[in-house]
Amino acid sequence: MLKLTFLSGSLQGTEASFAQPAVRIGRAPDCDVRFDKQADPEVSAHHAEIVAEGGGWAIIDTASTNGTLVNGEKVSRRRLASGDVLVFGGGASARVELADGTGLQSLGPMTKLTPAPERKRLESDEMAARVRDRADTAALRVAEQAAQKLMEERARQGGKSGKTVAIMADALAEMHQDTKRRSGRRWLRVVLAVAGLGLVVAGLLGLVVAMQRRELQRLVGEKARLDREIEAVQAAMAGESDEDKLAALEQRLAELTGSARTTLGRVAEQDRIAARELEEAGDDLDRAIRRILAKFDAQTYAIPPVFKEALREQVDILARSSNLKFVYKRRNRHWKAITREFAALGLPEEMAYIAWAETQFDPEAVSSAGARGMWQMTPGTARELGLRVDDEVDERLDVPRQTRAAARKLANLLAEFGADSFMLALASYNRGEAGVRRVLHQVAQEKDGFRKEKRDFWHLYRLKRLPAETMDYVPRVLAAAVVCNDPVRYGLETGP
Repeated sequence: MLKLTFLSGSLQGTEASFAQPAVRIGRAPDCDVRFDKQADPEVSAHHAEIVAEGGGWAIIDTASTNGTLVNGEKVSRRRLASGDVLVFGGGASARVELADGTGLQSLGPMTKLTPAPERKRLESDEMAARVRDRADTAALRVAEQAAQKLMEERARQGGKSGKTVAIMADALAEMHQDTKRRSGRRWLRVVLAVAGLGLVVAGLLGLVVAMQRRELQRLVGEKARLDREIEAVQAAMAGESDEDKLAALEQRLAELTGSARTTLGRVAEQDRIAARELEEAGDDLDRAIRRILAKFDAQTYAIPPVFKEALREQVDILARSSNLKFVYKRRNRHWKAITREFAALGLPEEMAYIAWAETQFDPEAVSSAGARGMWQMTPGTARELGLRVDDEVDERLDVPRQTRAAARKLANLLAEFGADSFMLALASYNRGEAGVRRVLHQVAQEKDGFRKEKRDFWHLYRLKRLPAETMDYVPRVLAAAVVCNDPVRYGLETGP
């Protein structure tokens, strides 16, 4: 059981105890620990969660604005111990006490805090009554311990347990020895009672499974609710132009996605297959995007709908293009050499579709700005990358040489922005790294602007910090990757 004694903030002087698997803390109406919005403005709407894990408790900061501290140290996740002092955002604080017990109750004058309803009380009461009908207090204790072990083991194994028989056997053996030790000459008269306890312990497994199934259904429903809120926030961001309102919506989005990730993690603890199905939900385009992002370790929980629609539009344009097959054949002509150069530097091949967006793989393409070659390099950029460009020789027209130079340029961009920010590297190829760097430096002047989540492509995209041309360029590159990664579907190749 988890007990919180509030030391400061709007809940100061109150206490509450919880035995439910998760306790939400913040200012939102659906929080179990709800601070006052006016008195505790430093506490986020969904600030943190305390979750049961491995027989204990852990606190998780759900992307709060002002952070969560445990004993003065800022944490994102921390296992809790009795006596720990938690600070939410800098003002409100509470002391942790951990104790054995299964009942949910509210202790002390907790008038502003309404703990979540006690879960599974009827099932627990029924289980206890059945056991008391057949056993004494010691046997009940053993049965309860066996049930707890089963639940913990099944949670660790994603809803399954290979130790069920062993746990039940240990419980029966302990009951057997305890009953024999205390009964003495009456041992023969209680053997049948001990055997009956075996049936009770076996019945506990069915109860554990039923409880887990209900908890899984609750978590799936909770994730669906969070996903709907995330979609609503993203829709609001797509139509918003005010920077302050966009920033507030971005903060709300961070809180919701933090809670959604936590909920998905709890689903995985209950059932890994169910969690994987939730992660793979969506249409074919969703799955295609996730596969590409995974190659760069650039996964995001919520892809902005406006980005997905831009990508879908670019895919449709390619699919309807009259010269799609012609460009695909030209791509194939150079693809082996391109992937060889990219593989030499460990670059995923999806980045090579820059050549599709730039020139449709035309080695002799020339722009009005003086860029030339399949990879559209200006003379200055080409020379910086080691190519010879003068009145006699222009190595930008040498496909292998320019491809090698393009791979070096992209590797440099990934080194600067980070492999997980590969879309910033794509944006930089269009905008120029100086332009993207300038935007990042502007963001760095804002609170927490140096943090990873504030300097990635998705943050800049949602807040409309990149030029419209660049925001369209990245979906154009990825659309070519989506189409070429599924050539049969788009009529570029015939199936087996």
